[in-house]
Amino acid sequence: MTDISIALKWGPGLIGMTIGLAFYGVSVWQYLFYIMSFPRDRRLVKCAVFLVFVLDTVNTLTSLSFYCRTLILCRWKTTNSCMLQLPWDLSANLGSGFFVSFFVQCFYAHRVWIIGGQSKLLMGIVLFVALAALVLGFLILGDMYNNNDLGALFNNPYSPVNALASAICDGIITISIYLSLRRSQSGLLRKQNSLQKLNIVFVQMGTITSLSALSMAILYYQNQPVGEYLTSAPGFMISKAYSNSMLAVLNARKLVNDQQQLTLSPSELPTLPRIR
Repeated sequence: MTDISIALKWGPGLIGMTIGLAFYGVSVWQYLFYIMSFPRDRRLVKCAVFLVFVLDTVNTLTSLSFYCRTLILCRWKTTNSCMLQLPWDLSANLGSGFFVSFFVQCFYAHRVWIIGGQSKLLMGIVLFVALAALVLGFLILGDMYNNNDLGALFNNPYSPVNALASAICDGIITISIYLSLRRSQSGLLRKQNSLQKLNIVFVQMGTITSLSALSMAILYYQNQPVGEYLTSAPGFMISKAYSNSMLAVLNARKLVNDQQQLTLSPSELPTLPRIR
């Protein structure tokens, strides 16, 4: 029974962390590609990309530290730091993940504002939901510290609401960008045009992050304890999903702009640079 309990408690998160390491490798390649391809991007955009990449790196290193210490260093130890203290690396992992989600959602809120006809209402809704998710995330951390208990991550009421808020925010972003870019295609080439391909990138990346957050929310609301432990799998991957989503959207401009220069007339070329 003990073996089953240990497998249930640590197995899903270990699987999620392993998959997340592969995603992080993709993030490193995408970040290097971005640096080489877009040296003339605005400084604010480059700083935002760098900040998200650094936070995702912290998230990756702290997840490795947490599982190395928990499953290897503390496996046969009964010291206070192993048995009683709340792991600092898990707290850093959760905090960096919350910030990655928030900054990427703010990045998309700006894209929604540009592509959606500079709608302040729509951008405000996205920012409000993203901020609500961030606040809920830090309420989770506060509850863990107050109780000095790792189980508070699964048993407090903020965890499912935080995941649901992130899923709603990603859903609003994906739908609004899809509809805005779909309307923008009417005056361009109707077959294989650049905006259509950019729309596909936006929708795919938004769908991945939205489904990751939604899966966490659904698992949290399961009556059986197994659902709560299974949330660790998408939980250790979601930061990588957000960072890859942001980098993929930015890097997609390279392919889109190259094709745009080959297929569109000079009068149509200013369309895509507005999305930067």
